[in-house]
Amino acid sequence: MPHRFLGIDLSEGVKPRHVLAYLMIALISSGYAGAMSVLQPGLLQVMGIDFAKQGQITGQLSALQEVVLILALGPIGAIADRFGRKPVYVFGLLATGLGFALYPFAQSLGQLAAFRLIVAIGGAAMIGMMVTVIADYTRNSTRGHANGLQGFVATLGAFIPPVLAGLPAYYVAQGAGELAAQQFTFGIAASMGVAGALIAVIGLSPSAGRIAKGVKVKFADILSDGAKAAKEPGVALSYGAAFISRGDLAVTGAFIFLWLVQVGMTMDMTPSEAMGKLAAPRVFVVVGGAMIGAILMGLLADKFRKVTAVAIAAGLASFAYIAMGFVKDPSAPWVFGLLAVMGVAEISAFVSSQALVGQRARPDRRGAVIGFFGVAGAVGILIATMGGGILFDKVKPSAPFLLFGLLNLVVFIWALVLRAKEKNQPEPHFVED
Repeated sequence: MPHRFLGIDLSEGVKPRHVLAYLMIALISSGYAGAMSVLQPGLLQVMGIDFAKQGQITGQLSALQEVVLILALGPIGAIADRFGRKPVYVFGLLATGLGFALYPFAQSLGQLAAFRLIVAIGGAAMIGMMVTVIADYTRNSTRGHANGLQGFVATLGAFIPPVLAGLPAYYVAQGAGELAAQQFTFGIAASMGVAGALIAVIGLSPSAGRIAKGVKVKFADILSDGAKAAKEPGVALSYGAAFISRGDLAVTGAFIFLWLVQVGMTMDMTPSEAMGKLAAPRVFVVVGGAMIGAILMGLLADKFRKVTAVAIAAGLASFAYIAMGFVKDPSAPWVFGLLAVMGVAEISAFVSSQALVGQRARPDRRGAVIGFFGVAGAVGILIATMGGGILFDKVKPSAPFLLFGLLNLVVFIWALVLRAKEKNQPEPHFVED
């Protein structure tokens, strides 16, 4: 009889302790997902980067990371299908930690790019496995709930970056220089990867998601199946939803913080003061909204069809991001409410897209399919950061938000169309579930 834990029906061979270990690692992984966007603005000020170019540099460095993700996620998913999730996850956590440890010691933009490359390679493995493992561990009956719980934990992890953002000011108050304060903070961030890797080694299931021993499957076949899976309309929609949901998160992470730091500096604040007084409180509001959204969308994704959940999430996100596109002063008190709605919207898109791809991906190709799901998300982040950086500097700081509000509207309409087509059909899922 399968285990049930925290309201989740667990897959064969998965035990409660494996889920607990996964949730602890997901907390760390999600903390890493936003940490660079939060910490990098202060480092750019300390390095003396031209104020007028910071948006484009932020976009370019983020774009470098997303190009690596686009190239690596498919192969990483296939490797995980062949050799198991645990070794891939351990590698990703350690590599990400190494990149963070090196980052504040960069002496030039070239070195920043090189260290960001290490973070990107680690992040591809880490984020790919964070999505894949939860799909392996749960049955379809509670897949929405499981992804909602993961989204809730990931949202708790999103509290880590604003906490890190407050550390430079603390170290400066203790007598450290601005650069040393940044180095101490990045060092603490790096230690998270080591802790996560140890938890993964001890606690993750050694067999879940791995192709049975003795079964011979060509690596190229696993990769091609990930791409061919898009022929199934629900998988294709999940790829589109991944594009906008990761783009939403990227736009918020990359540009809300930078925008607020720049606003703070026009108020004669130091970079550390702007990070702590303006940016961090507003990030907490976004995270608070996301905590609520993760639980609600997890419940909705099990109560309704997964396609309906995607439509609800994309519709809410289109409203929130289009509205943010018309904001002139992000430090205005009334913007707190809009940021809370953005938090609900972005995590709802994240949770619903993962529930949909987990439902419709073949179990023996789940790593590869979710790898391509990750590629779609990486393309969304690439557009959000590279294109958003140009829009931020050349048009106005709110322009990246308006762009993704319109893209969310496209996915909303797409989901409604597919929902109408499948209205009188059983919701597809695999027998294994």
